[in-house]
Amino acid sequence: MKQISSFIGKYMAIIVLVVAALALFKPGTCLWIQTSWINYLLMIVMFGMGLTIKPEDFVLVFTHPKDILIGCLAQFTIMPLLAFILGKTFGLEAGLLAGVILVGTCPGGTSSNVITYLS
Repeated sequence: MKQISSFIGKYMAIIVLVVAALALFKPGTCLWIQTSWINYLLMIVMFGMGLTIKPEDFVLVFTHPKDILIGCLAQFTIMPLLAFILGKTFGLEAGLLAGVILVGTCPGGTSSNVITYLS
């Protein structure tokens, strides 16, 4: 089990990219996946990403609380403000503008974590 988790943890980004490329260029190979499975598949991806976390990572987080505070402030001030400015710049209607601001405030969904990890 340790070898399997080590392998998956080490190559998770590559595995996700290969499967994504396969689905993009040969969609027929992934059509057997039902949409109701997406949450479970994302859970597996997130678990694989979690396998890459080391105890030193937690120590780093707790020894640099200022960085966490700056990230939280940016998440709930700069990002919604930027979304508002972009929405106004492009002349979005009120309902669509509200949606863009909400997305700007809450980009922490599972798939955004996957993309951030791969980046």
